[in-house]
Amino acid sequence: MVFRGGVRLAGRSGTWPISAYLLILALATSIPITACAAFLAYHFVAESSQYRKVEYEDRLRLMRNATELRVANIIEDLQILALSPLLANGRFAEFRAHAIDAVKLIGGVAIALYDPDGQQLVNTRLDPGTPLPKRTAFAAERRAIETGRPQVSGLQKAVVDGQPIVIIAVPVRIAGEIRYALNIGLSPKYLSTLMDDYVSGELVGSIIDPQGLLLARRPLLGDDDLIGQPTIPAVRSHIGEASAWWIKAVSRSGVATYTSLLRSDQSGWTINLAVPREAIDGPLHRTIEWIVALTVFTFALSMVLARLLGHRFLVEFADLERYVSGLRAGAPAPTLGRISEVNRMKQMLHTVGGELAGALRQQRDLLDEINHRVKNTLGTVQSIARLSRASANDVEHYVAAFEGRILALSEAYNLLTENNWVGADVRAIVDRTLAPYAGPDRLTVRGPSLLLPPKLTLALSAAIQELSTNAAKYGAFSTPSGKLDIAWTGLDSGIVRLVWIERDGPLVRKPTRRGFGTRMITRMFGAETGWAVTLDFDPGGLRCTMQFGVQAEGAGEARLTG
Repeated sequence: MVFRGGVRLAGRSGTWPISAYLLILALATSIPITACAAFLAYHFVAESSQYRKVEYEDRLRLMRNATELRVANIIEDLQILALSPLLANGRFAEFRAHAIDAVKLIGGVAIALYDPDGQQLVNTRLDPGTPLPKRTAFAAERRAIETGRPQVSGLQKAVVDGQPIVIIAVPVRIAGEIRYALNIGLSPKYLSTLMDDYVSGELVGSIIDPQGLLLARRPLLGDDDLIGQPTIPAVRSHIGEASAWWIKAVSRSGVATYTSLLRSDQSGWTINLAVPREAIDGPLHRTIEWIVALTVFTFALSMVLARLLGHRFLVEFADLERYVSGLRAGAPAPTLGRISEVNRMKQMLHTVGGELAGALRQQRDLLDEINHRVKNTLGTVQSIARLSRASANDVEHYVAAFEGRILALSEAYNLLTENNWVGADVRAIVDRTLAPYAGPDRLTVRGPSLLLPPKLTLALSAAIQELSTNAAKYGAFSTPSGKLDIAWTGLDSGIVRLVWIERDGPLVRKPTRRGFGTRMITRMFGAETGWAVTLDFDPGGLRCTMQFGVQAEGAGEARLTG
C-alpha cells in the first residue's frame, strides 16, 4: 500500500482504509455504551418514579387512617360524655358546662343534645335561657337513635348560624333505653388540619362527603369558597368506590394531575390526594428525550472523530514510510508524531540509550529520596537526644528515655513502611503506640478513619509515646484501676481534633517544671497556624487536646525542634 499526502492510493482488492476500520470501531463501541447507558438511565428513573408512586399511595393511606383515627377518638369522647349521670337526672344546665369543656378539648364547633323529635335540649353555642330550636333535618342523630350506633354525617348547615359543618352523633342510653342523641359539629377548617401532615409541596388533598361535596381541601383555593361545592367530575364519578388509583384529572387551577381516593367505611367520606403528572411522568419523559438526543449526538460525534483520527493515522503512516526509506542513507533521529505506536517504531534505534538514561534518572531519584529521609530521621534523632538530655536527671534515666523514644520512632517508621510511606491511619498510630502500656480493657478509642501524611504520623506517634510514658509513671497507667479515653474528630476544613483523657488514676498535680514531653508536644503542635495543644492537669486525670491540620506532604509539617 502506497501513501501520498496522507491518501491511500492503491492496495489489494478487498482491503479497507484504516479510517473505515476506525468508523466501525467507533460504532461498535458507542452503540453498546449508549444502549447500556440509556437502559440504566431509564431503569433508574423508572424505579424512582415507581418509588414516588408507592410513597404517594402510602401517604394517601396514612391520611385516610389519620382521619378515621381522629373520628374514632371523637366518637369515644362523645360516648364517655353520654354516660354522664347528669343526663339521667335531667340536669341539663350542669351537663352543658361539661359539654363546653369537651368542645374546647376536641376543637369542635358545638355539642348539642337532641330528643327523638329533633328538639334541642342542650346547645353549647347558645347562652343559658335562650330558646333552643327544633331541628327537622337531623338524619345523623335519627340514625344514631334508631340503630344505637355512632353516625357521621355529610356536609350540612349549623342550626344556629348556618355555617357548613359535619356532625358526629352517638346515642344516649338511660336505664338501657336510647333516650337522646348527642352530637358534635366539626368545621371544614378542623377537617383540613387532619391533612396538614400529609399534603405538602404540589400535592392537593381533599375530604369529600358521600354526595360528592367538598368537606375540606388542602391547600385552600380562594379561602373556603370551595367548601360545599361538588368535587371535580373525574373524582365525583368514583365517589362510593372503596378505592380508585391514578385517575387522570385536571385540578381546579388547570394542572394535569394523577388523583387517587380511598373511602372510609367508618364515616362514608372519601379521602382524595392528587399529585401533578409532571412530578411522576416528567422525569421519565425528559430522560427519554435526553437518551434520544444523546444517541444522535454520540453517533454523529463518533463518525466525525473516526474521520479525523483516520486522516491522522494515514499522515503518520506516510511519514513512517518515508522515514524507513531514508534509513539506508543514515537518517538522523526521527521527528515524532502524535501516534505512540508509530513513534515507537521510529525510535527503535534509540531504545537502548533511552532505557539506560531512564534507569540512571531513576537511580538518582531513589538516592535523593533516601538522602532526604535519612536527613529527616537524623534531625529527629538529634532533637530527641537534645531534649531528652535536658529533661534527664542522670545517665540511666537519659538512656532509658532516649531508648523508649527511639523505639516509638521506629514503630512509626514501621507503620509508614507497611503503607509504602503513603501515611498511616490515626487508629493504627494509637493502637501501635499504646500496645505496650495497656490492654483493651483499660482503653476507650474512638474516631473516624483518617490518613495522616508521613511527617505528621511521626509527630503524633512521638506525642502519644510521651503521654503514654507520663501515664505509666505518674498517671492512669501507674495504677491497675486507671483508664484512658482517646477520641478524635475530622472536620471539613481539614483540621483534626484529638482528645486524651485519663481517669480513675492517682491524684494529678500540676508539675513545677516542664519536662521533655510537655516541651516537645507544645512545640510540635504550636508551630503551625491553626494548630494548638492544651494540657489540663485536672486532679481527676490529665487531659490533653491536640488540634492540627491534615495537609499534603510538604505543605505543612510537625517538627521536633531543639
